Amino acid sequence: MKPTVKVLSLLLAVMMLFTAIASGCTFSKEWCYKTDDDKLDIGVYIYALYNAYNRAQTYAEKLDDYDPSKDSWLDMEITDDDGNKEVASKWIKEQAEESCLELMALEAEMKKLDATADSATLQALETDAESNWYFGTTNTEYLQYYSFTPLKDTLEPKGVSLESFKRFSANFSANCEKMFKLLYLKGGSQEVKKEEITKYFEENYVKYSYLPIPLCESTTDETTGQSKNVAYDDAKIKKITDEIDKYVKQVNDTKDTAKAAETSEKLIKEFATANGMEESAISTSTGIRNETNVDTDVDKVIAELGEGKAKAIKVGKGENATAPTTTLS
Repeated sequence: MKPTVKVLSLLLAVMMLFTAIASGCTFSKEWCYKTDDDKLDIGVYIYALYNAYNRAQTYAEKLDDYDPSKDSWLDMEITDDDGNKEVASKWIKEQAEESCLELMALEAEMKKLDATADSATLQALETDAESNWYFGTTNTEYLQYYSFTPLKDTLEPKGVSLESFKRFSANFSANCEKMFKLLYLKGGSQEVKKEEITKYFEENYVKYSYLPIPLCESTTDETTGQSKNVAYDDAKIKKITDEIDKYVKQVNDTKDTAKAAETSEKLIKEFATANGMEESAISTSTGIRNETNVDTDVDKVIAELGEGKAKAIKVGKGENATAPTTTLS
């Protein structure tokens, strides 16, 4: 039986089969890469480095010996989302260079095709970019409640102008969307047929429900007034996990997969209510198998689960432990 797949969005990488002719890595004060008829402002490269640095740091944070107070992580080997391993500093430089060349290659191809980005799309992206630049958020209503650091304050001292920032973010995104349509949508030069899209969804997309159940409680230290987590005793943890196991068994014993999904939805709500949890604690999402945005251990379970099945695993230790219950439908 084919899996029942609920689709949120299609994420296809636009592969650029052309290359910008760069001038190498000799930068001037005005530009970083140059072709016969174009050049990229040095500020774009600086922002690309800044962007790559922040991404690399999120990978470094997963390392056991990561220390946020030091830059030593730059010499550590990180693993990116594609599974590539590289020393962080080298990865940052390579990613920045790749981003700049992709940007120029895309702009060159757009010019070759005499194509322009959708004006409404570009305007919306530029508005968001300017809001982030001047206010630090795209939702200016938040400014009356929260404090944000404008990107201008962070990036201008590093040599990045608003125009460089918009070229890397807003313009690049708008051009990508336009090129995507030109290549892959109906009538495109590499049109993706409906049958291919359906097959891709059925083979890769999954819908899952995820309920994290704390195996600890939050208490307040009477002396310091600070809150901290305290792990439940073994008896209480066993009581909770026994309840979870019964729920998992009942779902997995349901032969009809469509009914199993209904059973799972009903039971997970009952379990949440019985344990004083809000239904909002239940997370139901759709994503690509092996790329779901949850804890790595849970991600592995989702990748291995069959349709209409449930499994419980323990994540974390001691006062940080939770017992997520995951169901695939």
